[in-house]
Amino acid sequence: MPGNTVLRFDANGRFRVLMVSDFHAGAQFNPMLKTGLEALLEHVKPDFVMIGGDQCLTLDTVEETRDYFADIIDPIIKRGLPWGAVFGNHDRECGLPVEEEIKAYTLLPGCLAEAGPEDIHGIGNYRIPVLAHGGDEPRFYLWALDSNRYMKDYIPMFGLDKDTRFVLPDHFSDGSPDGQPLFDQIRWYYNGSEEIERACGRKVPGVMFMHTPLMEYLQILRNPEECGAIGSLRSHIGAAEISSGLFMAALERGDIRGVFFGHEHLCDIQGQYAGITMACDAALGFNMSGHDDLRGGRVIDLFEEGTMQTYMVHLMELMGKAAMRDPDYFEGGCKYFIRKL
Repeated sequence: MPGNTVLRFDANGRFRVLMVSDFHAGAQFNPMLKTGLEALLEHVKPDFVMIGGDQCLTLDTVEETRDYFADIIDPIIKRGLPWGAVFGNHDRECGLPVEEEIKAYTLLPGCLAEAGPEDIHGIGNYRIPVLAHGGDEPRFYLWALDSNRYMKDYIPMFGLDKDTRFVLPDHFSDGSPDGQPLFDQIRWYYNGSEEIERACGRKVPGVMFMHTPLMEYLQILRNPEECGAIGSLRSHIGAAEISSGLFMAALERGDIRGVFFGHEHLCDIQGQYAGITMACDAALGFNMSGHDDLRGGRVIDLFEEGTMQTYMVHLMELMGKAAMRDPDYFEGGCKYFIRKL
């Protein structure tokens, strides 16, 4: 883990994570992004912040990116909070390559994100232990995985025919072209989970963070009663069309309590499938498509005995009309409506 920062459960046996995603902070960012982040941090009082992808920074150098991102996440930095990040699909379409952007992150105070192993796919595969309140034994792990970009990237990556189609007319998911963690990343998690079990003499529970939803998340959306789903869904879900095997690996290992996603600006549904909680966190950004009443962040409370709880906090619950985006300030994307109080 970078630096000397140690994550630890408090005296009540709780560790609180705030996940915020989809800043879409392009050539300039709406100052409401910082205002909203400030309000969330003040209300939630997290121990750690996970930034869930599609930061979408457009700077050309590591130094410029560092300074620009430092301005955006100043509410995190000034509180001295540790934080991490994963990359989204759009982070690979503007600004620095993610291989360079991660360097800018690691220059900032509190950053625990890492580029991750060089011999597997993706940038930002890493794990962080949360230690016991009264000792140095890991009680939980935070797992970050890169969900990469789009399935079309597999064509040159794996030497496939240039006309290969991944989304067919009768598709499994919602017909989206989105990517996912690849097999060597799943193997990295699986082997790491076994390594932790050997070292600790027991399985250590964990939660995972990535940008794009897994295909298995659709089971919750399509079977809301059976999966205890709560929250809002106002658009299709961009889950990968091919299952990566990550969900099955997590089931087999039996240590993952929850998997949390960004990517879906208009979805904050949570539910449980096969004993694993999965959820999206809508979006926090003001520069892209989104509904004002969904904009916010997701709280994940971890408990030292090995359980967890999660819920959404919406900016309009904290700020009322002040959380509504200026409809004249918009940087592309699809049109949307603003729900009024």
